[in-house]
Amino acid sequence: MYEDSYSVLKQSGCDFFDIYKETSSIRLFEAKNKEVENIRVGRDDGVGVRMVKGLSTLFSSTYDTSEKSVFDVSKFLADYGSVSKNGSFNLIKPETVSAESYGGIYPKLDKIKDIFEIFNSIAYKHEEIQQVGLTYSDKIKEIEIINEQGQYVAEKRVYTVLFIEMTAKKEDVIQTSRKPFGYLGGFEFFESLNFESVAEDMTEKLIELIMSPPLEARMMSVVLSSSAGGTMIHEAVGHGLEADLVYESMSVYKNKLGEKVANSKITVVDDATRPMMRGSFVYDDEGSKAQNTLLIENGILKNYMFDKIYANFAQKETTGNSRRESYRFAPIVRMSNTYILPGEDDPEEIVASVDSGLFVKHMGGGQVNPVTGDFVFEVNEGYIIKNGKVGNMVRGATLIGNGPKVLEEIDMVGSDFGVEVGTCGKGGQGVPVTDGEPTLRIPSIMVGGSAL
Repeated sequence: MYEDSYSVLKQSGCDFFDIYKETSSIRLFEAKNKEVENIRVGRDDGVGVRMVKGLSTLFSSTYDTSEKSVFDVSKFLADYGSVSKNGSFNLIKPETVSAESYGGIYPKLDKIKDIFEIFNSIAYKHEEIQQVGLTYSDKIKEIEIINEQGQYVAEKRVYTVLFIEMTAKKEDVIQTSRKPFGYLGGFEFFESLNFESVAEDMTEKLIELIMSPPLEARMMSVVLSSSAGGTMIHEAVGHGLEADLVYESMSVYKNKLGEKVANSKITVVDDATRPMMRGSFVYDDEGSKAQNTLLIENGILKNYMFDKIYANFAQKETTGNSRRESYRFAPIVRMSNTYILPGEDDPEEIVASVDSGLFVKHMGGGQVNPVTGDFVFEVNEGYIIKNGKVGNMVRGATLIGNGPKVLEEIDMVGSDFGVEVGTCGKGGQGVPVTDGEPTLRIPSIMVGGSAL
């Protein structure tokens, strides 16, 4: 595949390069307000060509996957960015390595419409429910990569996502509840879901939320449930451990390898090898093998996440964390599945240890400054803890703090574990991820709230 393009790039004198070919097909189903709003079926083929010298990248893409088109792109980049054309070279016969991830069932979209009707029939029984939305997509993504070593890798990835959103109103109070499901694989992973039960639970919790009192802002103890999702670890910690941000002085974790950056009970990994997880893959988008990377071990910072560029710059090994949204983008350092690993504390005992505080069952979105680690995160579902017991739901809570400081202050780590899926945005492109954590206790943190 593309041997002439490989040859001209090999002679350019760059540090490394890759030719990335992608063929993707996607189906999308969107419904809202009791009506199907959008059904889209599409296909996208193309090739991205990248040359790297030091920290400089030359990149171009084309939707024409023919040998001539890719050669023209490669020749343009090689001529523009050539370092040295002197000397001879021998074309390395490509080493073929291929892998196929999880495939499976692709339901007729009428089946997805039936799921939407289940949510409608349950939610709209309550006059407080104003809107029910459902988005379903499945995508088959086949990639082929040739790199400067002459290695050829191919992988097939299948992504399936189901996203439910409900909005309720009671007098002047409006609240929204969201539930994402996503896997590396086909619809078979949804077959075991009881959609009636999911719809009933979402509806009940949302109505309870709009009836709940607002929380008064104050410093308090917080217990993050394992079901809260990994927003904290992903946003407040994970991005700060991506090597591009570290070596561009955009991370609070710069120059801290080998130092204590968290409580000794905290161990953090980024693991792209976990089966079925939305952020998993066999090869990253440079063609490097996926890894389980130990980032923080018992509170000590052990490693950053690297792609080839920053591994070469820092004289380290790549951790297989180079990812791109599609052939239209050059790859950059990204997380895959990022987790705080389970500890030894009993989750029930963690709650029982708090005299007065907040139990966070589901986190929402938020903002973080990777340079300082300061963050603000919404709480989608939170409950008051009083005398070691979970009590009434409250609304309007936000967590305000600093990621490194919180990691140092977490003093109880549960033996349970939960994950949540998402799409991580960085550098103008999004990639599938999974985040996870056990139940965690933060002894004291600023909890913002609504005016009473």
